[in-house]
Amino acid sequence: MASLLDSFKGMLTPSVVSTLAEKLGEGENGITKAAMALAPTILAGLVSKADDTNFMQQQFNALTNFNAPGMDQLLDLVGSGNLAQNDPRDVAGDWLGGLFGNKMPSILNAISAFSGTRSSSTSSLLGMAAPMLMSMLGSRIKTDGLNVSGLVNLLMGEKSSILSMLPSGMDSILGLTGMTPKVEAIVEEKSSGMGWLWPLLLLLGLGAAIVLLSRNCAQTPPVDVKEVTAAADTMMRDAAAAVDTVSSNIVGYAKTLSSGFALKGAGANGIERQLLEFIEGDKPVDKTTWFNFDRLTFETGSAKLDMVKSTEQLTNIYEILKAHPKLKLKIGGYTDNTGKEADNMKLSQARADATKAALVTMGADAKRLEAEGYGSQHAVASNDTEEGRAQNRRIAVRVMEK
Repeated sequence: MASLLDSFKGMLTPSVVSTLAEKLGEGENGITKAAMALAPTILAGLVSKADDTNFMQQQFNALTNFNAPGMDQLLDLVGSGNLAQNDPRDVAGDWLGGLFGNKMPSILNAISAFSGTRSSSTSSLLGMAAPMLMSMLGSRIKTDGLNVSGLVNLLMGEKSSILSMLPSGMDSILGLTGMTPKVEAIVEEKSSGMGWLWPLLLLLGLGAAIVLLSRNCAQTPPVDVKEVTAAADTMMRDAAAAVDTVSSNIVGYAKTLSSGFALKGAGANGIERQLLEFIEGDKPVDKTTWFNFDRLTFETGSAKLDMVKSTEQLTNIYEILKAHPKLKLKIGGYTDNTGKEADNMKLSQARADATKAALVTMGADAKRLEAEGYGSQHAVASNDTEEGRAQNRRIAVRVMEK
């Protein structure tokens, strides 16, 4: 039988997606992304409380007593007012309230940022996705003859796939950081694949000793054992340093914040590492130390963020802000020197504002963020080459308080 998420995806036919996109004034890709982020989020809410017997009994009762609406009825509800009575969105709203409580605004903001859809559209999609999932779960309960324990077993059997489909940062919002794989575990797994390097180091050390022994066999005085040992130790240290460098480049930067959030996808020398080392270090705040985003992408010539490529790093920065409540950041937007400087200033300001807005949408306090565009000022590379111009088109942050 199809998994819960596959069954939900099967209900999102091209016709349904097209209708939703038209009703909400969104792109079909954004609608699909938002819907396929809402489904695992709702299911993860159930998984997180699967060990609460009383709570799961309440959910079971709600699901078995739910009057499932047809797809046409659900589509008619999108963007419209409530029905006179028995609006499935009201029933689903009560159900979601029990699952998430005051987390709903953060959930909607995160999914809007992830999918690139407006908050109002995400809210409308939630009003449709929740009844769809209730209908689907209720149908499985009846078809498979499940009791409460059977429902729990169904959810826990698909726990891994559900959690793996959560948008970046959602596990933190839902309080699931203890249930999802930590970055350290991923690092350990990746590092274990390099186990062949350590025997190589031993062979290199042995090789150094053999070379020195051979060289000294024909010389007088006899071999100095201390010299051989020192040379082998030096070679081992150099090789170990090389392994650390290679490992760092492969694995990236792994850190779990005080909030329990494990940074995702951070590069070995990316903004996350540089920013945290500055925040947690002794260097005082100044007006010249900036850190460049390295995974933030905009549409060409536009201030519209590509959230598919940018959400993960934005989420990391949001979580750093959350873990350091005194932290205040200034966001700087920069361009190359192509075109009119007035246009460059306007674009750089719009991009800095868009970056700030994305972080605020995720839940960051706007009072802790400032945004300013600098146009082509403060170039970090030559504008005479495309490579240099690409480096100059950037978004950076500066710590104002820590």
